[in-house]
Amino acid sequence: MPLVLLPITPSDTLSWTRIRTLAYAGPTHNLLHSNTPVTESSLHLAASSRTHELTAPNTWHWKIVDTDLPPSTDDTKDSPGMTIAIAVWSLKNVTSPTPTSETNPPNEAPPQPYTPPNLRLDALSSLLTPLRTAQLAIMGTKNPYFMLHSLATHPAHEGRGAGTKLLEWGIKKADEEGLVTYLDCTARARSMYERRGWELVRECVWDRGVWGGEGKDWYGCMVRKPRGC
Repeated sequence: MPLVLLPITPSDTLSWTRIRTLAYAGPTHNLLHSNTPVTESSLHLAASSRTHELTAPNTWHWKIVDTDLPPSTDDTKDSPGMTIAIAVWSLKNVTSPTPTSETNPPNEAPPQPYTPPNLRLDALSSLLTPLRTAQLAIMGTKNPYFMLHSLATHPAHEGRGAGTKLLEWGIKKADEEGLVTYLDCTARARSMYERRGWELVRECVWDRGVWGGEGKDWYGCMVRKPRGC
């Protein structure tokens, strides 16, 4: 099962979006989407609006392709295999490079991302705001650092090493550049990051009961110091 690390391209946004949606499925995702399924129409619209994210400066979008499997219906026909995992990394607290023909022109704001009609923005804000506040308090605004924004593996392909390959790329880059790496994680993923050097520095809890659901979500704010190569 040769797993290959490749950059995400504009033609990959549908597989990227679907993998994220499947990987994040659960009570919180359901509650945020008003306990209604994410439609194919919403998936396609979200994928189309995600294309501009690929031009963001100081950001890296990666996918893992299993070259032993045929491309999925979300992959392009000329894909070397099936996309099974994705990750997004970025460099924070650095001056953005001068825009090129591949980025948004100067003074032009990027297009707004697609918002599904059933997404509860107030509930989503109540979840994300404490996490972003914690990130700012922990990392500040002066020193550059590396950040893992998202890591998602298709549920049917978990435990095969795809996530490890995506993490290894970021760890290697951070170590080479001597950068601290930041992420926030779920309780399920905590041990995976701890095994690779991340340390828990803060906890955030989101109560689904406030928004008509049941139970609570735990999120950990984690930092990894660079290691010598």
